[in-house]
Amino acid sequence: MDVFISVDMEGISGIAAAEDVVPEEPEYDRGTKLLHADANAAVAGAVAGGGESVVVNDSHGSMRNLDRDRLDDRATLIRGNTKPRSMMQGLTADHDVALFVGYHAKAGTPEAVLNHTFFGHELVRLTVNGTEVGELGWNARLAGALGVPVGLVTGDDATVVEANTELPDPETVVVKEGIDRFTAACRPTADTGPEIESAARRAVQRAGEGDLAVPDAETPTTVTAAWTTTNQAARAACVPGIEREGGRQTAVTAERYPDAFEAAVGMLRTGATGTDGQYG
Repeated sequence: MDVFISVDMEGISGIAAAEDVVPEEPEYDRGTKLLHADANAAVAGAVAGGGESVVVNDSHGSMRNLDRDRLDDRATLIRGNTKPRSMMQGLTADHDVALFVGYHAKAGTPEAVLNHTFFGHELVRLTVNGTEVGELGWNARLAGALGVPVGLVTGDDATVVEANTELPDPETVVVKEGIDRFTAACRPTADTGPEIESAARRAVQRAGEGDLAVPDAETPTTVTAAWTTTNQAARAACVPGIEREGGRQTAVTAERYPDAFEAAVGMLRTGATGTDGQYG
C-alpha cells in the first residue's frame, strides 16, 4: 500500500491564530511541535493500516515547516515551495490513498479557524467549473483525477463539514471547535493524536479493501480566481494561458484536471507575488 499525506498547518491540533503558523511569529515554534505531533500520528496510523510506502508533503506556507529529523523515519518528506503541484506534490496514480492532515475551511466559512483559500488576504474565492472550492476540494479533485481516494481529513469542525460535502465517505477527526477566525476551543492533544492515528489506520485499511470511493473531477476544467485587487489579477494574467475576466478575475481552462491544476498553481503564485500572503 502506497500512502500520500498532505500536511497543512492551520487545522493542526492546538493551532488557533496566525501567530501559531507564521515563521518568526512568537508562537510558531510551539506550532511546529504540534504540527509534527499530528503528522507523526498520521504516519504511524498509515503504517499500522498496511502502508508500506508513505510520502508526506509539507503543504503550508513556505512548505518548509516539517523537519526531516522530527518526522517519523518511516515516511519520505517532500519539503520546499517550488512544486508544480503545490500541496499535492508527490501524489501519483500509483498511490492507494491520500490523507489530508491539518486542513482548514475555505475562505468565508463562518467561525472557521484561520479560514482562507490559499492566501489570507489576496484571494477572495477559487472556483472549479463554477463551483467554489477551498484547498480541500481543489486538492481532492486532483486525487480523483488520478484515481486516488481521499481517506482522511483532520481539522476544525467546519473543515470536517466541508470534507463530508466534498468527499464520498472519509474518515475525519475534529481536533478543535471554531469560535472565530482567530479563536478555537482546542481539544487535548493527548486525545487528538491517538484519534488521528486510529483514523489514518482505518483509512488505509479501507483503501486496501476497496471501501473508499474516488472523488469526482470535472473535465474539461476551468479554474477561476477572484482576486482582492486589480493589480493581482493583472499579474496573474501575465502567465501564458491565463485569461483575465474583468478587473479582478483570472481563469485557466484545460481538457485534463491535472493540467488545469498545475496551470492554476502558476496563476495563483504569480498573482500573489510581492504580497505577504501564506500559500496553503
